[in-house]
Amino acid sequence: MKPEPRNLLLAAFISFLAIPAGLRAQVKPETQHDFDCYIQSAEARMDARKPFVLADADSALNQKLVRGQKIETIAANGVNPHKLAGGQLYDWIGTVFIPGGSLDRLIRMLQDYDHRPQFFPETISTSKLLCRTGENHFRYTMQLKEPAVIDVESDVVWERVDQHRWRCRSYSTHTSEVGKDHGYLRRLYSYWRFEEGDKGIYVESETITLSDEFGSMARTFGSMLLGINPEKSLRHSLASMRESVLKPGLEIPTLPAGLAACGEAVRPGGCAVAGTQ
Repeated sequence: MKPEPRNLLLAAFISFLAIPAGLRAQVKPETQHDFDCYIQSAEARMDARKPFVLADADSALNQKLVRGQKIETIAANGVNPHKLAGGQLYDWIGTVFIPGGSLDRLIRMLQDYDHRPQFFPETISTSKLLCRTGENHFRYTMQLKEPAVIDVESDVVWERVDQHRWRCRSYSTHTSEVGKDHGYLRRLYSYWRFEEGDKGIYVESETITLSDEFGSMARTFGSMLLGINPEKSLRHSLASMRESVLKPGLEIPTLPAGLAACGEAVRPGGCAVAGTQ
């Protein structure tokens, strides 16, 4: 039997309570529930995937990245945006090859959260590291330039898979648009993979964003009418990353000491499902 409406509402409310308090006021419980269910399914798909980066199993994609030096983007789960209850979600994969790059140098640059505007000038205006636990758990804040001026606080966990591969995940814990709130960005989750080969580094990111619900025309032409274009932002980030890490004379300071520990890493609320009768 199908769950009763009251059970579905209960499931949404349970999922809603699992998120940080700073985010609850920005979305409805049913929107958060749909988002959490999507994230749970997306993360299961990522974990089950065999190639570490897509270019490992796709020779045509590999040729575009290595020989063509192109930045490629792929809709990760069908046509964007995905309609949720009270919101819309974008899910993009972006990938780039950095010829001759050093994986160690790239990771050190990306973990320098105090200087992200220097590395990503097209998309970030300010940033600050808030706390750090060990060598792999960070929390920082940044101000985005697009689709509007938006303050985002994120919790990031890094994992070294082996000598030649890293991955990390970043969950936004707070978003706030400066000035009038248009609802352009409510959640920003990203999942990064880095693989060092003989000729350079493969970088791949799956970025999942949540915005408020807009009309059908705005959803269809969102990038033109509203300025919501996560694919464009992802391309800018990958291009800036490649350019910055290859810049001669790039100096990367050591991680600051004396910061407070971040505490327990953030995890998504999960897709709560109420029992049936």
